Amino acid sequence: MKRILFLLALIALPLLLPAQDKRLVVRRFEMNPGDLRAKADPVYDRNHKPAALVEIAFSAADSIHFEGNLVGKPEQDPGLWAIYLPEGTQWIDMTVEGCQPLRFAFPADKPLLSAHTYLLELDAKGGKARVESSLMTLVMPTFSFNQAQSSYGLMLGFCKKNGGYLHAKSDFHFGLNPSLSCDADGTINGIKGWFAGEPHKSRFAVTAGYLRQILKPLYAYAGCGYGSRVLAWEMYGNDGNYDLVRVAPNSFTGLEAELGLVCRLGGFALSAGIQTNQFKYYEANVGIGVMF
Repeated sequence: MKRILFLLALIALPLLLPAQDKRLVVRRFEMNPGDLRAKADPVYDRNHKPAALVEIAFSAADSIHFEGNLVGKPEQDPGLWAIYLPEGTQWIDMTVEGCQPLRFAFPADKPLLSAHTYLLELDAKGGKARVESSLMTLVMPTFSFNQAQSSYGLMLGFCKKNGGYLHAKSDFHFGLNPSLSCDADGTINGIKGWFAGEPHKSRFAVTAGYLRQILKPLYAYAGCGYGSRVLAWEMYGNDGNYDLVRVAPNSFTGLEAELGLVCRLGGFALSAGIQTNQFKYYEANVGIGVMF
């Protein structure tokens, strides 16, 4: 039990961490007509048209990760990065360690033109101002298991920096609801029963909760809901027939709680977490799906 509670606390820790306190700010963006490199030494896009050159000045970081419609690989000098983009490109994503990511939309009055050079100056400022980010959708089949049982489910989520999710799962053994109960050794109302065959199991749960991006590309989730786990034995009755009898110490119905992490890998996503019913029945959750 102590190990499981420790694992729950370890997974929950990222949810309690404060948001990153720096953000990228654009100080200046303008055309640089004096820089002729885009014309004199052009880089061509897929349409064999000279790309626009955007020089990004930012001395506060050793590296910047770019995402967008880049042509070729970024070129780096101390404090200056050069990226090539097709004419008319509308945005570029920039990520620096220790800062919130920034999506910069090129101004409508300064569109990127073929074979022209532009200067973009960045700064890092403190505070927790909102940074524009895209709404991500998560669709993930899941698999839950422990040493006694397994089940299958589906997780759906929506998130920018913060969001939510819904998770439902089952082993598809419905209608298992015995009227009789026994203890762990098969005793029913003080009378020892006789085990007659294979055990019967049933599991379902529905949870919903909070989904948060804690750092790129990692998300954490925590939620609660309602669920049930039933273990039943076939026990012989006095008439020679058998009835299904609920094993009370191993059957639970009520509050479900779960914690976990989701890692986005391009358009795919992987997850791992732990779930409990009434903090008495525990199982691991893993999943693989898409995030777009």
